[in-house]
Amino acid sequence: MSNIVTLFEYTSKKFEAGNQDSYDKENDKLILTTETIGELKKMSEKKVIELRWDEIKALNYVGVIKAGDITIEIFPKFLKKGKEDELKKIASKNLLKMLEYTQRWKFKEIDYASLEKVEHDFFEILIYLFAKNLLSLLKVKQNYEYVRKREELRFVKGRIDFARYTNPARLHIIPCIHYERSMDNLINRTLKYTCYLLLKTTKSSENYFMLRRILEILDEVTLSPITLQEVERITFNRLNADFKPFIDICRLILEGSTLTLQASKIETFSLMIPMEKLFEEFIAEMIRMNREIIPENVRGRIYIQKSVGYLATKNSSKYFELIPDIVLEGEEKAIIDTKYKLLNEEERNYGVSQQDIYQMYVYCKETGAKKCLLIYPEAHNGKIESSWELGKDKIKLYVRTVSLEHDLTSENGRRVFIKNLERALECLEEGG
Repeated sequence: MSNIVTLFEYTSKKFEAGNQDSYDKENDKLILTTETIGELKKMSEKKVIELRWDEIKALNYVGVIKAGDITIEIFPKFLKKGKEDELKKIASKNLLKMLEYTQRWKFKEIDYASLEKVEHDFFEILIYLFAKNLLSLLKVKQNYEYVRKREELRFVKGRIDFARYTNPARLHIIPCIHYERSMDNLINRTLKYTCYLLLKTTKSSENYFMLRRILEILDEVTLSPITLQEVERITFNRLNADFKPFIDICRLILEGSTLTLQASKIETFSLMIPMEKLFEEFIAEMIRMNREIIPENVRGRIYIQKSVGYLATKNSSKYFELIPDIVLEGEEKAIIDTKYKLLNEEERNYGVSQQDIYQMYVYCKETGAKKCLLIYPEAHNGKIESSWELGKDKIKLYVRTVSLEHDLTSENGRRVFIKNLERALECLEEGG
């Protein structure tokens, strides 16, 4: 029996009710308490997993769910067939590398060699990265802010609060309003509360030590529950910008946690990432960072997630904003959109949806582009390439797949991926 179960996107595991949470690996079945099933039903309502009568199905989110005493790891579906342990290892590395390249996990550096030493599950790896990078930052920089304070003093500090300075018997006590440089601010309270939650969930001694060290550094900061509404109020400037990646992770953690300061153990915890969005951001960032792979005729300006207009107007109001993933603008213009879906040679049009074709045609008509490209992840059945001509304008639409099975944390793996991406973009050359 184990307490960790692995799922890949759109795969499922059977479960049955029992007195204790566990995973029966021999029979490939989860044993869940009534309370844990209830918590997973709440997760199902958020559409990050699907809970059926007797099975749990992963959807297009990856990450970790902890409910009761069970941990469910969900990994991407883009890897070729193989042994589960090897697939998990590559999936973990590639997922972290994709997060590193995008704005969702923008740490300065991830030491992938050190991850080999991290015990337990993918959840512990995420905690390790968060705690290690935050501790490194706090050792050299803490976030101080000027906080407005009201105090009754025997000397003037700041300015006198004359509205409260009215009692003749207490004229020797001066009510003052002043600003004090303090660590007890919303950024630090969010970091401290999140680290406290993680401290109560981690089973790794190394993670526990790092989280305790962070709490010691933040000792003068108030420990109190932080809501998502409070996190949204945080603003960043050049002085505190280094803390933004950590606050972004705190937001993800707080979204999926039901732990309170009073709870003796965690009820539910999730750190779930939408793969569709991550794939889109990763491909865009890799093209932006490797401009040399873009064909010369469309190499120039790169616009990522930029509005190109609206599909409809009514009474001078605009509706249905058009935002392609990538617009390439050189001597010619081209549109690129990514779709996180596994194509299949046996399906009609390989599984490319009619809606996606319409969408690309509208993007091209609105921008004047004569070429467009749909990029999909490559499935285990191999590379797929296809092309169409759209409308009377004969706009060229290309469909290409890129493989994500190589280890993106190695120099050779990244080189192979970039080469594959370059081949996918070659169709945008003059003459196609």
